Amino acid sequence: LDFAKPVKLTAEDIDVGDFLEDAAKGLSPVLSERGVALRYEPSQVLTIHGDAQRLRQVLVNLVGNAADASKPGAEVTLRATPANDGQIAIEVEDRGRGIGADDLPRIFEPFFTTRPDGTGLGLAICHKVVRAHGGDIKVRSTLGQGSIFTVLLPGS
Repeated sequence: LDFAKPVKLTAEDIDVGDFLEDAAKGLSPVLSERGVALRYEPSQVLTIHGDAQRLRQVLVNLVGNAADASKPGAEVTLRATPANDGQIAIEVEDRGRGIGADDLPRIFEPFFTTRPDGTGLGLAICHKVVRAHGGDIKVRSTLGQGSIFTVLLPGS
């Protein structure tokens, strides 16, 4: 149902460092239960204008996927850096199973999944929310080596 609805944003200025630190604190126990560590790399002062609740949903989906792709004892990294054209890049990196080249073009399509228990909506929702913020989401992945999902958002 969430995917079918238009994205309504309640935008405010968000300190990206504080936002990611809070997200890491909330997600670390969940990943720990799965045997995966979450590493947060503190960033310089970066600010975006967006809906913190909706962006938190994006992080929960991306970090959860990274943990699912990782073996027990692995680490998922969360970081933010300045990008081109005044954008802020938020990255979620894992060293998990990676995404096959044939699947990469389709991962943001609604209902596309490679997991037997997946709905195929998590990444589609991430894509929709990020686009509603005037941003973009990209992925670099190598099968057997892991993935880096990059959320690009306009800085404020």
